[in-house]
Amino acid sequence: MSPIVHPARRVVAGLACGVLLTGFAGCTADNKQEPSSPPLPGASTGAAPTLAAKPVPMQVQVTRVSGTLRKARQGVVKRRVGRAISSYFDAAYLGGEYPRSDFDKAFSTFSDGAARRARGDRGLLTNANIGKSLAGVTAKRKDARLSVLAPKNVAAGVTARIRLVFLPDSEEAQDTRVIISGRLLLMRMKSGRWHIFGYDVARSAVPVGKRGS
Repeated sequence: MSPIVHPARRVVAGLACGVLLTGFAGCTADNKQEPSSPPLPGASTGAAPTLAAKPVPMQVQVTRVSGTLRKARQGVVKRRVGRAISSYFDAAYLGGEYPRSDFDKAFSTFSDGAARRARGDRGLLTNANIGKSLAGVTAKRKDARLSVLAPKNVAAGVTARIRLVFLPDSEEAQDTRVIISGRLLLMRMKSGRWHIFGYDVARSAVPVGKRGS
């Protein structure tokens, strides 16, 4: 079997500053220090509404900083950005009671502009096209590697390289794993929360046993 790949869709919506996918530039953040983050029970919990999903640890790493950002603040960025991305993964792919067709909460951590555009890409960015035929979903991997823009020691923007792997439970998708990969662009709001304002994402389905997990 050959992998089935859906073409990547690149959208940048609701921009508050100029951004490069390989590294942020030309963006000015407010000078307030990022507020401390309360203890988190798990990466997929937070203020944004989401759906319950089978627990899989969200693996988040800061791999690059453009500017300066102390280790303590990098930890805050990892937790908060990881929470936003994991909430999206859970609501769009992993959570809820299957069979399901309701994915209205999938873009709760997106900016308004990005969410409007993302609804047109529901088949790529959620399980909307296959949700009615699934008996369930088993998450295998949730990863994000962060490139952070931090002028004046304040995290203002992030490019997150993502990888989500899950097993759909259906006769049509038997012995198949689905891989969501690409980049999400996030910006920090004054509240300290992070919103996804752009995406460059591909979706593929490969037989279980082949590399890709």
